[in-house]
Amino acid sequence: MTTPSTRHRYCIIGAGYVGNGVAKAFTDAGIDYDQLEATDHIGGNWAHGVYDSAHLISSRRSTQYADHPMPGHYPDFPSAAQMLAYLNDYVDRFGLRERIVLNAEVVSCAPLDPRGLTGWRVETADGEVRHYRGVVVCNGHYWKKNIPSYPGTFTGHQIHSKDYKRPADFGPGPRVLVVGPGNSGSDMAVEAAATFGHADVSMRRGYWFLPKTVFGIPSSELDRINVPIPVQRVAMKAALLMSQGLYRQYGLPHPDHKLFSKDVTVSTALLYALRHGKVTPRPEISGFDGSTVRFADGSRSDYDTIVWATGFHTAFPFLDDSTFVWEDGQPLLIEHVLVPGLANLYVFGLVAPRSGAGRMITRGSRLLAEAVRAQEPLGRPLSDFLGQRGRADGSILAGNAELLAGIRRLRRRLGRVSARTRRPGGAGPSPRTPAAFPTSAGNPRSTNQEFES
Repeated sequence: MTTPSTRHRYCIIGAGYVGNGVAKAFTDAGIDYDQLEATDHIGGNWAHGVYDSAHLISSRRSTQYADHPMPGHYPDFPSAAQMLAYLNDYVDRFGLRERIVLNAEVVSCAPLDPRGLTGWRVETADGEVRHYRGVVVCNGHYWKKNIPSYPGTFTGHQIHSKDYKRPADFGPGPRVLVVGPGNSGSDMAVEAAATFGHADVSMRRGYWFLPKTVFGIPSSELDRINVPIPVQRVAMKAALLMSQGLYRQYGLPHPDHKLFSKDVTVSTALLYALRHGKVTPRPEISGFDGSTVRFADGSRSDYDTIVWATGFHTAFPFLDDSTFVWEDGQPLLIEHVLVPGLANLYVFGLVAPRSGAGRMITRGSRLLAEAVRAQEPLGRPLSDFLGQRGRADGSILAGNAELLAGIRRLRRRLGRVSARTRRPGGAGPSPRTPAAFPTSAGNPRSTNQEFES
């Protein structure tokens, strides 16, 4: 059944870290919205996707929303339970909870016209259909599990890092292989070693391992100043060489990529366990023979459990894949938010900042509210105007200072678009003028994701 009263309202999909920041910005801007959450709780990944012993890898200061500081008694790196309590306090302090509809899984989302200018049709799992003026997608990107395939069959216990909560989930033990040395994988390898006395970790390439603190300062807070990447790279590599030494001293391969060009692992615990013989590095898997795992260097070993800390695929199950142009498993977006050629569809939070995302969410959400208002009087998608100068891109890794600088630039560009629409006859370029959407590729979606890190 369609609910006509929602036609001038916006739909926010997701009530996690990002979705609640958007809801706060919309509330402040006087934008009417519904916030639909598929589960029975708020908090997103912090409510259902992390293990009991997890702590933030970014500091309290860099993770907190700009308009809601974390409690002063929280440590520099709060626990998962503390983060979840903080998110609940946020929605209660600003009166957001009453607008959140729980157990409202969105199963379909489609434009009412080819370009979404007249709104979007949203259907939930219970069969209810609503027409909204626009949709903001905040469903996160840490939920669709990536498990690579190798020849043969492993007959032991298997679990993905998403489903791991506590050591009992390792299964019978004691021989545990963790695949992927990202942030979660490193923690789980150390936890398995603490539980059973030893664990192995498989990696397909070399990784950069960053400490949580540098000279006593949380490393995430070093990303607050907009310093060119080459300068950051030189400074951090020097600090790593002094504090860690060479990776070969840990039995690890040297990274085959530049620092900050891919995700980094923020962990000192894994390096500590490696030097103490508690964790042993292994190369990439080449295949299985029952409980035996074959590795790319020709070695073999038997295991009781494999933990797949191999990351996630980006997915929007309620949107048709043809909504986007995909590149290396990621949708091409303008300014990490706008979908080329479509109006009133905003993807927010599909970015992996190298430090805490608190300020980025707060300021980015405010900018999103401005973009929503800027789109309303336009006869064409806002992405048409911004796409003429901004290249659609599929990258999600970025520095926090870099993202905040991008928000400032986009605000100036939005101001120019709004000024054009306020002039007599200033509705922007003629609808017949072709939009410019420069992209680096038009490949179909890739499912070959790198290991989580």
